Amino acid sequence: MATAVEIAQWMVDRIKANQVEYQEDIVSDIETLFGPEWVYENDNGNPAINKKVLAEFRTLHAGSIEWDRSERAWSVV
Repeated sequence: MATAVEIAQWMVDRIKANQVEYQEDIVSDIETLFGPEWVYENDNGNPAINKKVLAEFRTLHAGSIEWDRSERAWSVV
């Protein structure tokens, strides 16, 4: 079973490799690759990532990736 840190590192690596990644795609792939326990539907009805994973993600990317709320996507700074 994967850990939050492993999933967060996978996210960082994927975003850096592709320059831009949309939340919907990342959530879908996390569910497929790591299991449904790492994703949920947020209050707005959007697919979302487990909060522990997001906390680790923020630590790992250390500002090198930014979130675009209007696009619901991450991109390399």
